[in-house]
Amino acid sequence: MIQINRPEQAPDILSSIGDDETRLNCANHDLNDEAYRSGAERFNFNRNIYAHRTVKDALLRAQHGKCCYCESKFRATSFGAIEHFRPKGAVKQESGAEKQYPGYYWLAYSWNNLLVSCEVCNSGYKGSLFPLVDEDSRARSHRDPIDAEFPLFIDPASEDPGLHIRFRRAEVVHLTERGLKTIEGVGLRRSALEEARAETLAPMYDLCTVIEELGGEVPSSRIDRAVRLLTGLLNRATRPEAPFSAMARDFQSSHASAVDGG
Repeated sequence: MIQINRPEQAPDILSSIGDDETRLNCANHDLNDEAYRSGAERFNFNRNIYAHRTVKDALLRAQHGKCCYCESKFRATSFGAIEHFRPKGAVKQESGAEKQYPGYYWLAYSWNNLLVSCEVCNSGYKGSLFPLVDEDSRARSHRDPIDAEFPLFIDPASEDPGLHIRFRRAEVVHLTERGLKTIEGVGLRRSALEEARAETLAPMYDLCTVIEELGGEVPSSRIDRAVRLLTGLLNRATRPEAPFSAMARDFQSSHASAVDGG
C-alpha cells in the first residue's frame, strides 16, 4: 500500500445529486430508525452516483490506476470496484460475525469515503468488515460522532501505510496491530498476490544478488553496468504508478549497498 493523494475537490455529481441522496437517506432513517437498525428496512444506494465515471476516473488518477490496497494493476482484466472505506450497507467488527445494520449510509456518496479497489480485495475479503479499537464507539447513524471512532483498518488516502505495513522481499509484514488487521482484512497475504509480487521483484533481486556476490572479482566496468541496470529497474519499480511500488521501495532501502555499487 502507498499513500493516496485524493483531490480535495469532490466531483460535481457527489456534491450535488449525491448530497441530495444523502439528505433523503438521513431523513428516511429518522422516520424509522428501528426498522433500519434491525435490517427490516434497507437503503437503496444509487451506484450511478457514487460509481459515476467522473468519480471513478478521478480516483483512478489519484491511485495511479492501481488497487488502493494491494497495488495491483487490474484494469487490463477487470473494471475494479468503488470501495467504501466505511461500508455503506452493513458493517462487521470481525470476520464471521453477524452484520450490523445499517452501515455508514450517510457516507455512501462522501468523497472522503471513496476509493477504487480490485474485486478480490473489495468483495473477496473486506466486504462489510470494518473493525474498530472500541466497537462501542461505532457511529450507528448520521447523528453519532464519527470522530469518536478509531478504525483498525488503514485508510491510504488519509495516512501513510508505511508506518504500519512493510515488505521483506515479497513478503508483507506488519509493524502495528492496525497493519496486521489491514493485511488480514483485505487479503494482502493471498497466494496469487504473493506470486505476483515475487515475479515483479525477481529481476531486481537476482541482479542485486549477483552484484553483492561478485564484489571485486570481476572488472569494475562490469559491476558498474550491473549497478546501472539495477538502478534503472528500481527507478521504474518505485514510481507511484508501478505495481507493488511500496515493496520495491522497501527492497531498495534494504539493499542500498548493492544499489551504490558495493
